[in-house]
Amino acid sequence: MSWSSEPPEPQGFAGDFRAPSPRFESPLTWSLPLVRLGPVAIRVHGAFLLLIAVECLRSSLPGSGRVLGFGPTLVVLGSFLVLSLLHEAARWWAMRRGGWDLDEWLLWPLGGLAGPAASELGPASARTELAGVVAIGGVGLLAGGALYLLRGDVWGTAIPEPWSWDGFARLSLAEAGLITETLFLFQWTVVVMVALNLVPAFPLAAGRALAARWIVAEGWSVGLIRAARLGTACSVAMLVAGLAFGAWTLTFASLLLWSAARETLVRVRDSDGFQEPPAVTPARKVSEAEDQAELDRILEKINRSGMESLSFRERRRLKSATRRRREGEGPIR
Repeated sequence: MSWSSEPPEPQGFAGDFRAPSPRFESPLTWSLPLVRLGPVAIRVHGAFLLLIAVECLRSSLPGSGRVLGFGPTLVVLGSFLVLSLLHEAARWWAMRRGGWDLDEWLLWPLGGLAGPAASELGPASARTELAGVVAIGGVGLLAGGALYLLRGDVWGTAIPEPWSWDGFARLSLAEAGLITETLFLFQWTVVVMVALNLVPAFPLAAGRALAARWIVAEGWSVGLIRAARLGTACSVAMLVAGLAFGAWTLTFASLLLWSAARETLVRVRDSDGFQEPPAVTPARKVSEAEDQAELDRILEKINRSGMESLSFRERRRLKSATRRRREGEGPIR
């Protein structure tokens, strides 16, 4: 569905992530199909493929002066892939519990880029967007605990410095062993992914959580524009940091985030659905008869078309009715 079609509801946070082929003007569609797991289609973003190609080439060049050789580089890249899959699996699980499906995973090194339509977001969406970061952090606690038991160090080993490979160099000089070094590289990847996803830049996890809250409070167009503006500011700060520290991967990530924010701003403003936030009006008190009528309508829809036909709002109301009936408090609220 295009941004200018009717009804004016964009597919995904920042455009049509389900495009059958990449579009040059839309960096967020630069992806290739990877695999399908049941109802979930998994795609990999071009940024991930570029990162793999460049890092493998750099690590294999003689005299490059890199701390990581080809083997450790593959471990880091594989860790990014595994953690990105874990990130999206946790989001998928959390969204299923919230009443909607994440039927496409668009992987990039920091997790995923695809998400539900803005019109489907609810008050709990901010928490579900952070589910992937929580899952990665949990794995990091286990890996960090194992590293502490093996080496007895916290900062620099159990918690690696994300801007430096000095910890890995120390382990190599001390001949810590293959298992310890591999675990350290995995933990370094965890720290990098968690730290960057906590940057409130859309479409990173923290930026998505903020966008979800603003969309629920002010409408999808106003919420997305506010999130995109904050994402632009964060991407500029990341670009400066990447250039200052000579980190080309951080620089590349900042450019991708900037393009996502810019594309969001342009498409929302060009959409027929763009509008200013509506005036806040007091909520009308709903009578018990109206509540019961709404419940009857939802149950009739389930009998006619199945549970899958319910919208996110209808599923929430049905859950509320079930809970309140179980507790003896009456029908829907």
